[in-house]
Amino acid sequence: WNSIAVGVGMTVVAHPFTYAKVLVQLGHEPLAPVMRRNMFFRKQLQYPSVFAYIKHINTTDGYVGLYRGLLPRIFANASTSITYSLVGTTIESQFARETQECSELKKVCNHVIPISQTTREMAARCSAIIISQPFHVIAIRTMAEFVGHETIYTNIFTSTAEIYREDGILGFFAGIMPRLASEVITIWLCNLLAHTVNTYVLTDTVNLRQYTHLVVGYVAQIITYPLSVTSTVMAASGTRLRAGNPPCMPVYRGWLECLKDLHKTGASNRGSSMFFRKAAAHLYSASAVSPMPAPSM
Repeated sequence: WNSIAVGVGMTVVAHPFTYAKVLVQLGHEPLAPVMRRNMFFRKQLQYPSVFAYIKHINTTDGYVGLYRGLLPRIFANASTSITYSLVGTTIESQFARETQECSELKKVCNHVIPISQTTREMAARCSAIIISQPFHVIAIRTMAEFVGHETIYTNIFTSTAEIYREDGILGFFAGIMPRLASEVITIWLCNLLAHTVNTYVLTDTVNLRQYTHLVVGYVAQIITYPLSVTSTVMAASGTRLRAGNPPCMPVYRGWLECLKDLHKTGASNRGSSMFFRKAAAHLYSASAVSPMPAPSM
C-alpha cells in the first residue's frame, strides 16, 4: 500500500505535465510556434515548451483545470499497480513450485532465465493494462475535453455511461492494442537486450551493468513512442468530442490505419519532447477556443 500511496502522490504532482503531453499527442497546439534555436543551436520553428502550455491551461481553465482527468488517472495507476503485484506474485509462486519439483527443469531455467522472467513480467504487465484500460480511456477523454470545452465526461459515472452508450463494452478498451504492443516490445527488448549486453559485452565491467537497463529502456521508449501516441489518439477518435473528429483529427477505422497516418503526416512522435518541440506541418490541427469554467476532477 505504501507504493500505491507514493504512486498517487507522484501522479498528482506530475499530472499537469501529463495533461499537457496528452493534449499534444492528440494534436492540440493552441499556441503559435516561434523561431528558436534547438539543442544543436540551429534555428527552428518550435512550439512553446510544456511550461508555456501549462500556463495556457491555467489561464483558460484556472488552477483546478490543471487537474482535469486526475481522478481516473489515479484509479488507472492504482489498478495497474495492484493487478501487476497480484498477478506477478501468483505467477512467481507457481513458477517457484514447479522449478523446485523438477531439478532438471531448474537447470534448464538457469540458461533461459531471461526468457522465463520476461514472459512472467509480460503476463503481469499486460494483465495490468487490460484491467486499467477503462480508467485510462476515461482519463484521456476527460483531458481531451479541453479542446472543445465539452462537459460530457464530468465524473467516473457519467463517463462510464457515455462510453457504454456510444461504443458498448469495447469502448472501454479503445486504444488498448497499440498500448499492449508497446508494452510487449519494450519488455522483451529491454530484458533480452540488457541480458545479452551484460552477458557477452560487459563481461569485465560489472559497474556498468547497472546502467544497461536504463540505456536500453530509453532506446525502447524511442522505438515504441509512436505506439503510445496511437493509443492516445485511438482512445479519443470517433467520440462526440471535438478533439476526436475532423478537423482536429480524422476518424480512424483501426489503430494500424492511425499509426500509418501519424507516420505519414510526421505526427507519430509529437509530445516526445516537452522543450524543443519542432513545429511540423500537420494535416489536421486543433485551434484554441474560448475559455470555460473548469470541470470537477
